Amino acid sequence: MDFDSIKKILKSNQIKFLWAILASILIHLFLLGGIDLYNPFFLKNSDSLNIVIKSHLESSLKKEEIITKQKSSTPKKNRQINNNSKEKKDSSVKDLNQEIQNNEFNEISLSGEKKEIQYKKVVIDYDVRRSLDGSPEGAARTMYFLGENNQYSIKNEVEAKGFVSLFYWNKLVQTSDGIVTPEGLKPKNYHYQFGSKIDNYAIFDWESKKIITTISGKTSEFDMLEGSQDMLSFMYQFMFEPPLTKMKIFITNGKNYKPYDYSYIGEEIIETEMDKILTMHIAKFNYNNEERIDLWLAKDYRYLPVKIRKTEKDGSILDQTAKKIETETLEP
Repeated sequence: MDFDSIKKILKSNQIKFLWAILASILIHLFLLGGIDLYNPFFLKNSDSLNIVIKSHLESSLKKEEIITKQKSSTPKKNRQINNNSKEKKDSSVKDLNQEIQNNEFNEISLSGEKKEIQYKKVVIDYDVRRSLDGSPEGAARTMYFLGENNQYSIKNEVEAKGFVSLFYWNKLVQTSDGIVTPEGLKPKNYHYQFGSKIDNYAIFDWESKKIITTISGKTSEFDMLEGSQDMLSFMYQFMFEPPLTKMKIFITNGKNYKPYDYSYIGEEIIETEMDKILTMHIAKFNYNNEERIDLWLAKDYRYLPVKIRKTEKDGSILDQTAKKIETETLEP
C-alpha cells in the first residue's frame, strides 16, 4: 500500500468518526478530572521518558469500595472490641482482686511479724563513764514492760559505783508510763528524780491537749501536739517508729516542753561484752555550746538504745554503753 492510499483512508469518514469519538472521550475525562499525566523522568532510576495515565476515577471507586467494606465490617470490629474490652475488664477485675488479696496477705504478714517481734519485756544494763576512754564509774539499768490492756512502763536508774559512790551517792531515777497505740508509745506520766534536790513531774492530758509540769511544787502548762514524748519514752518510741521516719520530736523533761531536732550521723558498730552490734547513730546538737545528746540504736533489736551519751554545756559527758540486753517477746 502506497502513501496516497494511506492518505485516502485517513481522510475517509469512518476514520474521522473514530478520531472524533476518541477526542470526545479524552475531553470528558479531562473535564471530569479522571486522568492525570505526569512525567516519571524526575523520578529516580527512570531510564526513559514515559507518559503514564493514572485514573482518579478508578481511585475514587476503590476508596468507595474500601469505605463500603469498612462499613460492612464495622459490626464485626465492634464486637471484637467489645470482647476485648470485656476481657480487659475481667482481667483488670481479676488483677484488682489479686492485688487486694496480696495486700491483705501482706497486712496479715506484717501484723504477724509485729506480734512476733514486739517486746513484752526489755532489760538493758549499762556501764556508765564520765569520760570517753575512762573506766566505768557507775551502772545504769533500764526496764521496759508491756502489761495488760497495752499498758507500758519504763524505769531507768543510774548510780555511782566503787570509789566514786563515796562522793555521788544520790541515785538518778526516771519513770514513764502510758499505753501502746498503733502509732507507738503514748505517755501519761513522767517522773525525773535525782536524790532529794530534783523532783520533776509531767502529766500528759491527751483530751485537753495539755502537758502539766510540776517543779518543786510550781506547775506550768503547755499546749501539746500529737506524738509528744518524755525524755525516757522517746528512746523506746523508735521500736514503733524507726529513726529517720520523723526527726523532730516534741519532748518534755518535766521542766519544759520543746521540739528536739535530730540529725542522722551514720551507721556504726558498737562493741559490747555480748557482741558487736550494728547501730544507727543519731544526735541532737546545740550550735551555741557543746550541749548535745547522742543515741546509738541497735538495728537488730528494734532500735533499742544500746549507747546513750549526754554532753553538758561545759563539755562534761555522761556515757552509757550496754553490756547486757535481755528481751522477751509477745507470743504470736
